Order: sequence, then structure tokens, then C-alpha cells
Amino acid sequence: MSVSAIVSLLRVMTLRDAEAITLEAGKIPTLRRRGQVENLAMPALDGDMLQAFAAPLVAGKDLDSPLMTTFVDEQGTTYPVTVEKTPSGLRLVVRRPAPAKKPVGTGIGPGPGSGSGSGSISGAGSISGSASGASGCSDSSSGSSGAGAGAGAGAGADRAPAPARAPARDSSSASPHIETMTASDPSLARDLLQHVLATPIAIAKEREASDVLISSGQSPRIRIDGRLETLDVAISDDDVIGAVRAFGASGVSADLSLEVSGARVRINAFDHMGGCAIAARLIRERVPSLADLDLPPELGAVIDQRDGLVLVCGPTGSGKSTTLASLVDLLDQRRAAHVITLEDPIEYRFAARRCMIHQRELGTHVPTFAAGLRAALREAPDVILLGELRDRETIAAALTAAETGHLVLATLHAPNAAGAIDRVIDAFPDTQQRQIRHQLAACLRTVITQFLLPRRDGGRAPAIELVPVTTAVANIMRKGDLHTLPTAIQSGRDAGMIPLERSLAKLIDSGAVAPKVVQRIAADHDLLAALAGRLR
Repeated sequence: MSVSAIVSLLRVMTLRDAEAITLEAGKIPTLRRRGQVENLAMPALDGDMLQAFAAPLVAGKDLDSPLMTTFVDEQGTTYPVTVEKTPSGLRLVVRRPAPAKKPVGTGIGPGPGSGSGSGSISGAGSISGSASGASGCSDSSSGSSGAGAGAGAGAGADRAPAPARAPARDSSSASPHIETMTASDPSLARDLLQHVLATPIAIAKEREASDVLISSGQSPRIRIDGRLETLDVAISDDDVIGAVRAFGASGVSADLSLEVSGARVRINAFDHMGGCAIAARLIRERVPSLADLDLPPELGAVIDQRDGLVLVCGPTGSGKSTTLASLVDLLDQRRAAHVITLEDPIEYRFAARRCMIHQRELGTHVPTFAAGLRAALREAPDVILLGELRDRETIAAALTAAETGHLVLATLHAPNAAGAIDRVIDAFPDTQQRQIRHQLAACLRTVITQFLLPRRDGGRAPAIELVPVTTAVANIMRKGDLHTLPTAIQSGRDAGMIPLERSLAKLIDSGAVAPKVVQRIAADHDLLAALAGRLR
């Protein structure tokens, strides 16, 4: 934990509508809110770190008795502080700033009576700007910092100087946005999330749920076999708001992976019109095999390629990332290779056997997929796993990597092989599309599209379309005749092609999935009807 993390704790005090926060060496920070003392869900404070934070506040001052001073963060917010010595080190009681007042005199400064004891640590703050008329993650609480707010938090605390604050922006001349915090110390923000998610994740793990959804003002929900169920679990809106604001600025989603209640979880924290929310997806502890996922063994042939591009497509939540992880794990069993993964965030952790595997995360190890790809080309990889083809720059870098002797495995949001090819080409301007068609025809090796359908007896069953890029498929791409691709797929069984309708027909014949569910996915209902009943 760094000194700047203490500034984040001060913001937590404001977000939680507390009157004061007590910071003491070797102890867990506590909030005083509406007369009650609450422990924060985090480790005890390090004495040296607290001393470093307090040093500018107490410089040259005698601490034989409590010292009353102020701390001004980088945004100009002034916090009244009482500092005193204890047998274990320092003890600081920081009170919540009063509401903004019209500035008097020449500018912004500490409250009256603070004198030279006021301390301002430039750059230590971790807070972005604020404005009146804020929307998004709104905290509806309106508790006040009464005169007795700091009572019991240290002698002299009730005599702290009156706080001053920077003047608010004129909301009539700027777009309103919420007051947010970006945690400069990730451990603080992670502690807040773990506190909020602990119980729902434990329940989700026990019931084999795939997702947990938490939103301020609503009961938490879990997703089991694609269906949402409400949990009878009480979670404080303050806790949800504090956790979300600690991870992302207004209008920005924060993605990360975290261990909660013994489960690895992929988390997205975000704000929305009605408040703040957290979406958490549970990740299996072990990378599943193709057999575990009920995927056909034919998919394993894609990692026998030595170069080119392999696309795993499908809608959100169809298991694309899990299939990619399964393919990398299979590669690790079959041959020695240097594998670099670019993920957002890292989900599965690979236990390398025959391969050397380096996993890199966006925002931690590389700024973007495109930048990570360019860097990877200088790092002697044999195989590159790319979490998602999101934009033109990333697609261009992936094509370059695939053309220069690397096997690139990537996901793409597309409904089928034709849609995937279209999406790649359409990412470029008209003047480049002919060139991209030829590039793609030369380097695309396989397109896998998958869907997850609810089983009659619970769980979900995969349905796939498998399209190896044969000479015929490559010619279709070069000519831009994608409307003929479905016919080529239906007639390409000898080349290893699996039409989606063949996979769906098997699910009907086995009784695993209801016909009406399958029909919603099928693109060619005549083919589905012709195949169903003939594949037993």
C-alpha cells in the first residue's frame, strides 16, 4: 500500500457518507458514520506508510498533545486532521470536508486557524474532478458532519478547524459528471470489491452459477444455465458505490480478474443511469478440455497449423474465450511452442508443460491489443492468442502476424463464418477492402462459430459451425462472393466442414435441447429439417 492509497481512503470516507475516518498504525481503518464505527474491509495500515503520509503535516510540530491541522489534496479539497502519538505509532482522525462555500478573499486555502501546520501533498491524490448536477453513480445519502462527528476518535478532534473547499464548477457551462476516484493502489480497490462480492460469489460457486450481477438499489442475482435468479442477500448501496467508484472513472468500465471466496472471477465494474453495478463471471479453476466442453474433437486440428489466423466467433457469453483457452491447453500437450497471450483481463492461468507460455494483460502489461501484437512480433512467438479483434488497427496487426509465420488465435463477435469474414473486411475503408480480401484469403485457416443452448435437464449445450478454409473458400473470399459460402459449407463435409444445422440437428435427435430453442438459432430451417432424424 502506498501513501497515495491514504488519499483514496479519504475519498472512501466521502463516498460512504461518513463523518470521519480513523487511521492508526497496525490497525484496520475505521469509519464513523451516523454515530456508528465501521471497519473497512482491508488489511491493517502499515506504520511506515502512515508516517510518510503524516510527515508534511507534523513537520517541526510537537506531538506531546494532539495536533490539529489540515490536509489539502491535489483537487484543492481540504480535510481537517487531528494527529496524535500512540504506543504503536501515529493516529490520525480525518474529518469529512464541509460542503463547498463561496470563496472569500483571493483564493482557495485551508480553513481559519490552520496556520502553517497545513499540509498539501502534490500528486498524492487519486481523485478526478467533480461537478454539481452529477449523474451516474449517485449516492443518495445526505448525512451531515455534525459537531460531534469526531467524538471518541481522539482528544481535541471536535476542535478541528473549519474546512474549506475549491469552488464548484458552473454546471451550466459544462457537462455534468460524477465525482469519482481512481485507486492508485490496486490493493485498496480490490479489497472493496472482495467485501461486496464475498457472499454472492460463495453462493454462486456452490450452485455452479456462471455469473453474479450486483446493482445498487436492487437485490443481487446469479445466472444458472442462462437464467437469472434473485438472491436473498443484503448488500449496502454504499458498498457497491464505493467499490465501483474505486475501480473506474465516470463513464468508464473497469475490467479485471480477482480471486473471491476461493473462486477466480472476471469482473466488470461500471456506472449507469440508475446507480452503479458489478458483473462477475466465475472462471473454472482448471482449463477445460474440448471433451469437457462437449465440443467435437475435430476442433483440435486447428492447433496443428503452424501459421495463419484462426477465428473463434459467436455472441457474447457463448464461451469463445474458454474454447480458445482449451485450444491453447491442447497445444501445450501436443508440441513445444512459445505462446504469447494478450487478454483483457487474464482469465485462465496456464500450467505450461511442453510450451513456454507468457500471459499479458491489457492495462497491466500492454496498453492495447494492437500495441501488444506489435510487441509480440519482436518476442519470437510461435503462437499468439488474442482476446478479441476489436478494431481496424488490431485486425491489421493480426493479419500481419498471421502472414509472417505465426499462428494467431483470436475471438470475434460474429454470427457465422460469412459474418466474420464480412466484419474483418468491413473494418477497412473501401479503397483497402480488395487488398484485405486477398490477405484474408491467404492467411485465414479456420473459422469456428459457437452458441450455447439451454439443455432440457439443466446446463448448456454447445452448437458449432466449423469452416476450414479450403481452396474453394479462399476463392469465394477473393471474389467477394460470400453469399455462396453456406452452399460450400454444406457440400464440404469431406474437407472437415460442419454446418451449424448439422450440429443443431444432433442436439434435437439426442433430446438434449428442445426443437423450438434450436430453431431460433438455425439460419437454414429447411436444412435443419432435412438433417434432423437422419443423424442417429
